[in-house]
Amino acid sequence: MIEFQANFIQNMKFYRKRARLSQAQLAELCNVSNGTIGNIECGITKPSFDLIYQIAKALSVPASDLFKTSIREDKLSASQVEIVSETVHSAINEALSKALVNLRFKNSTGEISPAK
Repeated sequence: MIEFQANFIQNMKFYRKRARLSQAQLAELCNVSNGTIGNIECGITKPSFDLIYQIAKALSVPASDLFKTSIREDKLSASQVEIVSETVHSAINEALSKALVNLRFKNSTGEISPAK
């Protein structure tokens, strides 16, 4: 696989997941079959210029961003830092919410009792 194709696949998956889209949802937004997106992400199929444009538009990113060098190799851009920050923030909130569900109000001794 050529490096730019590998970058495209990695970035497409990254931006699709960031947008919280399944392959099927992205396919629908691009007017292609579910299999087309899956085949692109597996490196089986190469997208046309038109489909690259549609994918970028559906993911709300410039098409050129889909070809950038791996995020792991680059410094994070401000938008990528924001994405990471939002992801971490969401994960922390979700973990706290789950933890709170497992707790009850403090009992008369001031101890927190687990939910039954």
